[in-house]
Amino acid sequence: MPNQIREIYKIDTASFPYIFEQDVTIPLKHSNGIVRCNVYRPKAETQRYLVLVTYGPYGKDIPYVDFHPQSFSEVNPDQKSEHSAWEVPDPGYWTSHGYAVMRVDERGLGQSPGLLDTMSRSTSEAFFDAVEWASEQPWSCGKVGLLA
Repeated sequence: MPNQIREIYKIDTASFPYIFEQDVTIPLKHSNGIVRCNVYRPKAETQRYLVLVTYGPYGKDIPYVDFHPQSFSEVNPDQKSEHSAWEVPDPGYWTSHGYAVMRVDERGLGQSPGLLDTMSRSTSEAFFDAVEWASEQPWSCGKVGLLA
């Protein structure tokens, strides 16, 4: 029997130069279930932002410095922050340039429940649903860029 899905959302508006929302739940429209993401956005909540979205298997909550220390040491210091993660636009850099950044845990990994089935139709549909969700948020201008 799978574990019961619980709400684990947290928001931090004070500790970083951006708003950090952890484990935001995105309901899937094209299949049953949810995926979870971290959202990083500028603190000016009166504006709407372009959103950079990634969806992948590497774990949104694993610090880049721990995941691949050698590679992390070679990254431009201007593009490193406490929330730097592997193959993800750095939230500190991009939010300071007027973008929101959204990192989604792939289904079946990290905090996204479900069956891991990379490169499948259901994975593509979940990514699609995450992009649509991002475009509909009150902090989004409706334009979404991808790093897949």
